[in-house]
Amino acid sequence: MGRRAMLIGAAGAAVGLTVGRAFAADEATMMAPQVGDLLVRASGKDKTTPILASDVEVGAQYPLQAWPADPATGIARDGTFINILMLTAFPADQLSEAVRATSAEGVLANTMICPHAACEVTDYNAETAVAECPCHFSQFNLRDGGARVDGPATRKLPSIGLAVDAEGRLTIASGYDSRVGGDAE
Repeated sequence: MGRRAMLIGAAGAAVGLTVGRAFAADEATMMAPQVGDLLVRASGKDKTTPILASDVEVGAQYPLQAWPADPATGIARDGTFINILMLTAFPADQLSEAVRATSAEGVLANTMICPHAACEVTDYNAETAVAECPCHFSQFNLRDGGARVDGPATRKLPSIGLAVDAEGRLTIASGYDSRVGGDAE
């Protein structure tokens, strides 16, 4: 084999590895949240540092938006809008036993995707812990695990189980408790 053929082969292998890594990274961003995933901020300057349970303030004016991220690579699973989560925190005595069991030190995680028409649930009343979808005004009680309060949605706002690891980081402990996505046509 000549030098030129070896260089072309090596270049091809390098391109193949780069494309393969890019494809694997892209595939990782599209995956649903996995048990063990860390949570990272969805906006702001720091989108790679894992969120600590203490970062989610009880009574905060707005939920903290987060993406699940692969703990081995740090790649956020932000390639699909259905993975975006809203994090809220409540005193344990304000949560039912069932909801407390899926929380991490009072921190709860719900999808931001409305089960009615798949709009983003962005409005929030911190006093009542009710999140509202601005598209058709479905309302969900986050303190009650995303229970439907009012509006055209026929299902609760799906939630996902959380845990806190030894370093205080929030991790995914279980999958969604119901299907994520809209029902309206």
